[in-house]
Amino acid sequence: MSAKAHVPTPARLAAVALVALVALAIAACSGGGSKSSTSPTASGSASTSNAPVPTGPANALLVIGSPDATKAVLADATSLALVKNYLLTSLSMDPASFAGITFASDDTVWGAEPAAPQADSQAFLDAYNGAYGAPPAGVPVAAAYDSVYLIALAAVAANSSVGSAIRDNIDFVANSPGDVAKYGGDAFATATQTLAAGGEVNYIGASGQVDLDANGEASKGGAQTWKVINGQIAPIETRDVDLAAESGDSVPAGELKTSTTPATAPLVIGILVTDDDAGVALGNAAQLAVDQINGAGDVLGQSVQLVKQPITGASDAGAAATSLTDSGAGAIIGPVAADAVSAALDVAKAKSVPLLALSSATELSALDGGGFLFRIVPSDALQMPVLANLALEEHADNICVLYADGTVGKTMADAFQKAMQFKKANVRSSQAFDPAVGDYKSLLQTCIGG
Repeated sequence: MSAKAHVPTPARLAAVALVALVALAIAACSGGGSKSSTSPTASGSASTSNAPVPTGPANALLVIGSPDATKAVLADATSLALVKNYLLTSLSMDPASFAGITFASDDTVWGAEPAAPQADSQAFLDAYNGAYGAPPAGVPVAAAYDSVYLIALAAVAANSSVGSAIRDNIDFVANSPGDVAKYGGDAFATATQTLAAGGEVNYIGASGQVDLDANGEASKGGAQTWKVINGQIAPIETRDVDLAAESGDSVPAGELKTSTTPATAPLVIGILVTDDDAGVALGNAAQLAVDQINGAGDVLGQSVQLVKQPITGASDAGAAATSLTDSGAGAIIGPVAADAVSAALDVAKAKSVPLLALSSATELSALDGGGFLFRIVPSDALQMPVLANLALEEHADNICVLYADGTVGKTMADAFQKAMQFKKANVRSSQAFDPAVGDYKSLLQTCIGG
């Protein structure tokens, strides 16, 4: 048994030593002190500092809710004129959220929405287009494709097609450190050789760098920033997001857990897909990955098998997942809908099979995955560190957060607060509101203060 964090290669030891020497040199030149002011990083985010946490009235308002709920809150907020900076999420990325609202000339309204990370995916797109034609927009085909590669690499590392063994090694092949393992048949063959020689790999796929946090969720992704200009939504830029750097989340190295029993059964991968164009595209992406892997050789001495199981939604997702595990699936990919993921997860946990969901739904972060739920598709909550950065760029470091009562709003509000605290900024108050109330002046005055 070897752990990435505890069995460094000679090259890695040399790199660590070099980093240590550089750190000592920097400390010597600076007198051993640390920076005490917030400074922008290359990505435009703000780094942590030793500055005191701000107090007093809030200088910005973040609203997390539907367009109708957002509009009602903004109407009261602008009438009170207690802040000049407003922040919105993808939930209210709709002109209806601020239609008829009169902002002051010096007010700013910023927002964010999840976006695909700036990944090197052209080889995947060329292969997909050559086999099936262009993939439909908005469907996480790259994540379905990458899920197959992760499962196959984990099976090779474990020397097993058993679900629990695959689950135990997904972090090991997904996260750094290790030799970069990209997608494609030739790259997969190289990665398997590295693993067979006792080495380590770090998979970087068509969807970008696949780093999974301690809960099995993607810790890297992207967000599109936007701004309200003359009553219209104006896209500004796409920013990459790294939760380790933005919120202090830990990304475990993973530990190699090789099975002592030689693998005899082939690797069977199941995928839950809806019977529509989106489902067909996801199944095609997974099949493309399987074909490339099989074309490069094999896994555990046999060809990988893909079993596609159609579903309509949550009502039959559990039964479909059971059918896949009964057919010998050592891992399941999908589904996309949050309620269907929850139903399939119950089966995955009971059968000790990893579930690589293809959903970005924020509410999935609140599920007890039991170590069997993985999400390569970044959560919608990944936009919250970007909103924190936007606030700080507007010199707003003390925020009032109002979120529509429920799991989605609470999860996003918590993610924003975590990012702000990491940057030594402050959420003055984070409060749920009932979208049916319609009068929020008192709540706003309490939340903003002053």
